[in-house]
Amino acid sequence: MRESLHFHSFIPFLDNHGFTIVVMMLIDYIIVLFLLFLGTRNLKLKPGGSQNLIEWAITVICSYADEIIGKEDAPRFYPLIITLFFYIFIGNLMGLVPGLVSPTSVLSVTAALAIIVFLYEWISGIAKQGIINYLKHYAGGPGIPGPLKPFLFFIELISDISRPLSLSFRLFGNIMAKEILLSVLIVLVLLFWPTISTNAIGAFLASFSFVLRPLIIILGVLVSLIQASVFTLLTCIYLAGAVAAHKEHGETH
Repeated sequence: MRESLHFHSFIPFLDNHGFTIVVMMLIDYIIVLFLLFLGTRNLKLKPGGSQNLIEWAITVICSYADEIIGKEDAPRFYPLIITLFFYIFIGNLMGLVPGLVSPTSVLSVTAALAIIVFLYEWISGIAKQGIINYLKHYAGGPGIPGPLKPFLFFIELISDISRPLSLSFRLFGNIMAKEILLSVLIVLVLLFWPTISTNAIGAFLASFSFVLRPLIIILGVLVSLIQASVFTLLTCIYLAGAVAAHKEHGETH
């Protein structure tokens, strides 16, 4: 079962799964940096081409962050939010390129991204309020009866700690499903295409897979965009919750 989830590239030096994923992550970083370089070189007052596209994407991401987190607090989270979106989106798309593998189709990678969000949320909150005051908001506000606060504290803490699990498994599951579906279609074409002239069933399966693959690729692009957007929006929601908790705690003093 474990080996069945390992996708090996047909490129010879990428035959080892662990090494492949590390290389895919580095390629993802390089592509993101290259895109940002294209979007920021030769800056003009009237942007065009790559600068216009990159600026539009960043503007959309930042506007969502402003709406969810708040215009006052959102700017300090821009670097994290923008980097996460582009890294996840490009990583998702890489699986659509023959010979490449989506690094986000590996649970350890998506878990690392989710843990980064979780730690960033906690570190930002603790740095702003101190560890004691930060933990106090898990027990609720002053209107919560004293006997209920310990129970509420543990419930809210467990809910917060479970967020990396939901983030990582959601992204991993959707991208892994896309990878498996594309791989199955390729296998069907390779298996039945040689028999297309002698076997009617084989001809049908090969032709069906051949025609369906472009549609699945288009769907894969949409899934890649949606999953990157969902991960980024949930990150904004979690950060907004921490900021709101800090404000509520500050208003009670």
